[in-house]
Amino acid sequence: MAPAGVEAPPPRRVVMPSRWADAGLTGFVGDACFVRPFGYPGRADPGTEHIWLTCDGSTGRFRVILNQTLLSEETAPAFAFDVTPLMTQRNRLEIHVHGDSDAAGLWGEVALEIRRAAFLADVTVARDGSAFVLTGRAVGVAPHPLELYTLVDRRHVDYREIMPTPAGQPFRIELVDLPADARAIRMELINLSTVWYVVEVPIS
Repeated sequence: MAPAGVEAPPPRRVVMPSRWADAGLTGFVGDACFVRPFGYPGRADPGTEHIWLTCDGSTGRFRVILNQTLLSEETAPAFAFDVTPLMTQRNRLEIHVHGDSDAAGLWGEVALEIRRAAFLADVTVARDGSAFVLTGRAVGVAPHPLELYTLVDRRHVDYREIMPTPAGQPFRIELVDLPADARAIRMELINLSTVWYVVEVPIS
């Protein structure tokens, strides 16, 4: 550790998500290690589903280690890793964060996400005049093109087919004449009659 006038406290339980200031590290510059033991997700089917370790937001340089395997060592605002091959009945996650300001830390939720062989990534919505434009990627593999449904407040507004690719097949959907009080856009990626992935984006 490299303190800057403030020493790090001894090891203790921290409520996550949190920034340096939330974890009692105000004024501290250096490294902190967040550790979480956990079991195998009981609802995950190892034959048809993948287990992803995700983080919605972080500040600072971090190292992510699962069961003594280094997953990443970089600086990024978020991350997602397919950890299916590394999972056991008992697991240990370590996230080492190097921070140089009170804003450092894991301020986004860190979670396990169960995904099928294909999913939606980087979905965003932006206003373009009177329309809303949805962009994103269909990532993964599938035996045939999947159905992509778009709903606004539970009402279908767009339908198309898309073939996922490992690098991500991009899509762009323009929505016009939405109700003035529309609140959220929901996208469903469907294989035959099975929903493989769902994402919801609020309309601001």
